[in-house]
Amino acid sequence: MQGGDGLYSRMTNAQLFKDQNLDKELEHKAKKVTEKFTDCLNIVANEPSLAFFRIQEHVQKTVPRLVEQKHEFQDLQQSIQGACFDAEYATNAVKAMDKSQVHFQNIQELIKNAMFMKQQIEYEQDRRNPELLDQQTVDVPSQAPVKKSPGEPSQHTT
Repeated sequence: MQGGDGLYSRMTNAQLFKDQNLDKELEHKAKKVTEKFTDCLNIVANEPSLAFFRIQEHVQKTVPRLVEQKHEFQDLQQSIQGACFDAEYATNAVKAMDKSQVHFQNIQELIKNAMFMKQQIEYEQDRRNPELLDQQTVDVPSQAPVKKSPGEPSQHTT
């Protein structure tokens, strides 16, 4: 059986060698799979952190510009609001002036009446005292009556 024992030992040794090769190859493949699996887990675990980092980066870049624009809009809003108040005030003033038109018409009528009355008083005074007018023109030489042609209007209005 020695011959058979030698063959058996050779076969068992050959099988053992194959098992060792298979074990090494299987171990290598298992190691690759576990490395890839841990890399995948690492990426999945850190993905939210990376996303938040990108969001934070974006916010840090854009927020100062947005704040500046907000202040510009607030200033613009205040100036527009002031212009609106001014326009509203001017509109109210014009409306008040329009309402005062009646008062101005009354004043105009009173002025016309006063001028007419003054002219009547002067006319009556000139008619009652014609010699008084002649004395005034004689006493004041700078206001001496000037002879006029018949087509010229007189200086004294009646």
